Amino acid sequence: MIWQDFSNLNRAGQIDYLTMQDGTKIRTASWPSQDNSRGIIVLVNGHREYMEKYSEFISELLDRNYAVYALDNRGQGLSDRVLPDRSKSHAEDFEFFSNDLNEFISKKVMADPRAEELTINLVAHSMGGHVSLRYLHDFPGTVSKAIIMAPMVGFNMGADFINAVINPVIRFASFLGFDKKFAFGQGNRHTKGHDLIRRTLLTHDRERYDTEVQTIEANPDLYVGGATFGWLNTALNSIDVIHQSGYLDEISTPVLVILAGDDHVVNSNASRKLLSGHDDIELVTIEGSRHEIYREIDIFRDQLWQKIDGFLE
Repeated sequence: MIWQDFSNLNRAGQIDYLTMQDGTKIRTASWPSQDNSRGIIVLVNGHREYMEKYSEFISELLDRNYAVYALDNRGQGLSDRVLPDRSKSHAEDFEFFSNDLNEFISKKVMADPRAEELTINLVAHSMGGHVSLRYLHDFPGTVSKAIIMAPMVGFNMGADFINAVINPVIRFASFLGFDKKFAFGQGNRHTKGHDLIRRTLLTHDRERYDTEVQTIEANPDLYVGGATFGWLNTALNSIDVIHQSGYLDEISTPVLVILAGDDHVVNSNASRKLLSGHDDIELVTIEGSRHEIYREIDIFRDQLWQKIDGFLE
């Protein structure tokens, strides 16, 4: 089916649904390689996100003559949701996400007509960066380079003592059987007031954020209200996996990690502490940027593209 939702792209893509081994249907999109393609980009989005949010970013990749492949992670976008209540973001194990990414690359990306001759590169954001680190660890050898923006390797809940209190509460709530209930502060409806709060956390660019609002209003099924205690507990378990001693040393793929200097969603200090000092990981910070660097104001996006272009060259 031809992609109809991105009128600003320089060429049409294809939407398809890929059925995972456990029967979950994942929405995918592809802009396959052409004669002038420089490489293949696999785009892995963040928590509660969907491909439409990356319309401008995808267009810029296409303008740079990259083939692009993207997917909606299970539980969000128009992929199958985990719970009957579509507004709840829930996960049983983050391993599902990295396995889905591997299956997507194996079945869809590697079917690209020029997959054997072009480099395959990951570009990921936030939770997608977390998933990509697990993928690079568990499935080495396919991806040439990876770019991770604002990786989710620790949550930003404020002061350290707040994290020390909140994390055990999340785990205890899941243990008591509240894992499928919305966590504190989650379950928000799509309202103007909530949009304003989210925008101040995610980007300085009101126009780019308003594009997301318009997209949700046009297709409400894309929206996710927030995370369950189970999702947060599973995320904490997966963060523990990545923080294991020697885990990142087993990743041999060159990785560029781009942090947002004014990130109030993930913990940039945790990223610096975890990701510094590894031979194959380059770590840079775009000072002043909020969490969603890829749709920030141009002063930050220009820096982002300079880093991405230089790394992929």
